[in-house]
Amino acid sequence: MKSTLEELLARINILDVVSQYVKLRKAGKDYMGLCPFHKEKTPSFTVSIEKQIYYCFGCREGGNAINFVMKYENLSFKEALESLAKEYGVEVRGGGDPRRASHFDALARLSEYYFDCLKGSRATLQYLNRRGIDEETIREFRIGYSDPAGSRLKSFLKSSGVPNDVYLSTGIVRMKDRDLYDMFRGRVVIPIFDVNKKVIGFGGRTLEKDGMPKYINSPESSVFSKRTALFGIDKTRKDIAEQNEVFIVEGYFDFISLYRHGFRNVVATLGTSVTEQQVSKLRNYTSNVSLMLDGDEAGIKSALRLIGMFAEMDLNGAMVLLPEGHDPDSFVRKEGVEAVRSVVKTKKPILDYYFDYNMKKEGIKTLEGKQSLIKAVMPYIEMINDGVKKRLYIKRLSELTGVEETYFKGYDQERGTGTVPDGIDPVNIIGKKVVSVFIHNPDLLEFFKGKEVIEYVRDEDVKEILTKMLDSYAETKQLEMKSFIEVLEKDTLKEFVLSAAFDKAEYDAEELKTVLSDYFKHLKKQFIRDESKKITELLSEAEKRGDEGAVMKLLEKKRQVLTVIKNNFL
Repeated sequence: MKSTLEELLARINILDVVSQYVKLRKAGKDYMGLCPFHKEKTPSFTVSIEKQIYYCFGCREGGNAINFVMKYENLSFKEALESLAKEYGVEVRGGGDPRRASHFDALARLSEYYFDCLKGSRATLQYLNRRGIDEETIREFRIGYSDPAGSRLKSFLKSSGVPNDVYLSTGIVRMKDRDLYDMFRGRVVIPIFDVNKKVIGFGGRTLEKDGMPKYINSPESSVFSKRTALFGIDKTRKDIAEQNEVFIVEGYFDFISLYRHGFRNVVATLGTSVTEQQVSKLRNYTSNVSLMLDGDEAGIKSALRLIGMFAEMDLNGAMVLLPEGHDPDSFVRKEGVEAVRSVVKTKKPILDYYFDYNMKKEGIKTLEGKQSLIKAVMPYIEMINDGVKKRLYIKRLSELTGVEETYFKGYDQERGTGTVPDGIDPVNIIGKKVVSVFIHNPDLLEFFKGKEVIEYVRDEDVKEILTKMLDSYAETKQLEMKSFIEVLEKDTLKEFVLSAAFDKAEYDAEELKTVLSDYFKHLKKQFIRDESKKITELLSEAEKRGDEGAVMKLLEKKRQVLTVIKNNFL
């Protein structure tokens, strides 16, 4: 596995991997972006091309490209290694979590089964055609159909080469009265892909006019959660990042219709309300999130629910309200592309819609109406972190209600921010600087090779790191961070090293040697003084016991220590 790991790390450029998930901007030699692993408003997530590592100064997550994929995709180390190895053409012995792997295999086979079933269902093809779904779109999205005839399912299961237990464990294939059946039977089936284009689940739409429920999704599994999944993200994430905006729609056919008509910075929820997990994923590609919703009251209320979440994540949340009676699918098919573009131009920040919504609902001419507006919108205004934006909303509220701006400046409500608290990890700060010096100048490890000074380091973490650094350098004559961090077994040591790797202290060659010499000289001095103190304590105890032999030996040892101090430090 080690040789495979080294070969893979040698081929990977971490910037290529991370930028598929996180929007990065150049900052000096490094790249920075919003951390995908915790909520933050100011970028503290840093990627170093030179060292091929990433590190977040907010939540202290870090590692190499494999560690990133492992964390982001919630994979085991072997699974992340296998996924990247496949992408970069590196052969890997062994595999990942067998349960997840078997689920992916079963879902991929089910997808092809549904796709094949559709070819023989004339009624379903006609239904799709009425919705503007042509053969090319069917192939691109691998749209299928679940044949209600149990015989066809049984034939597929028998010939697929995957045990029935695996299909049953996905929750899609089920058993009743010792007979196997498919939860999507009689429905149009649309596969849901993750960012790596693996099938993770399905959505099923009834063909019956009054059939209920209209849509159903795959059950939760080891690879699928409808709260985190986003339909279409596999196709549109690059367009979202390039256009720096995403439009969220509610259904599969809303997405497919917009995508077919050239709108490529779109994703869809799985027929559910937008969740925090979905928004967190999208924030990796853009800070501009627009909701394209039905123009009814339910659509507006659904968007209003997100104001606090967007404010907390420092996202620009906007709304596009479609004409009443339309959803994105029906609107683009009936009115055309230009009509959609015209409506998109009318989008407004969600909070602006909230102003309009409350003024329409309660009125603004009466005292009660003004009080209602203030009470409704001020909690959301208080959540805004952008000072200028916040003052503009306060000014607007003041103009609408006639209440002076100074009143609103004192209006505040205690609330949890959800941010990671600031603080300094209680580590050996000087030790971290020394580790940083060695990371940036590994050739200096040669200067201390074989010296006993490492033994004087009292911080056990720093001692272990320096020891492993010396061992690694002695073996390879280099110190590559992307490989070295895999040598460190403890997460605390990895975090320490990754943090030190991004320290930017600048020294010339001679200053570096001086810094290191002074550090180890200080450690040796402290070590010897500690030894002297211990000897004094032992000497006192020996004198109390009347142990003259021990007293003489300790006095001689103390004399030697004092001589070392005098010759080296005085």
